[in-house]
Amino acid sequence: MTRPEYLEKFRMFIKDQEWYNRLLNFKEENEDDYLNLYLDMAVAFISSIPPFVYRPTLDDEKFPFFSLIIHQATIECLISNGILQARNDLTYNNGGITVKIDDASRYLSQLQALFKMADREIDMYTKWLIALNIDGGYSGVASPYAYFGVNGRSNYFL
Repeated sequence: MTRPEYLEKFRMFIKDQEWYNRLLNFKEENEDDYLNLYLDMAVAFISSIPPFVYRPTLDDEKFPFFSLIIHQATIECLISNGILQARNDLTYNNGGITVKIDDASRYLSQLQALFKMADREIDMYTKWLIALNIDGGYSGVASPYAYFGVNGRSNYFL
């Protein structure tokens, strides 16, 4: 997939499309710049998982764990939006009636579910990296001594 395709699928996964956001006057909650930041943060996190035999990018057509990038980017997005919600926490009191706008518990429950899902995918990704590392180890290492004694003479200097 390419970066624009990741961005589109990421926006679809978090349901951040205009027609879903009635309370935001049918505007997207996250701008593309922020979503691209979360995607970059997800790729950076995934690149830090050992063994370091493969470095994914958002333009890599062969990366088999597209859902891991989407889920990790969603975790970054929820953490960032949770910080915004915490900063803009509001308690309103009028005539003894108190209204508190609190989305923290909803964000935390979604984060916990995503952490479980991402942990499972990271485990599969790590096994894939190990298999990739083992598979790459069978090619051998070139040595100049491989040419000595072929046909009864040294071919190394020919």
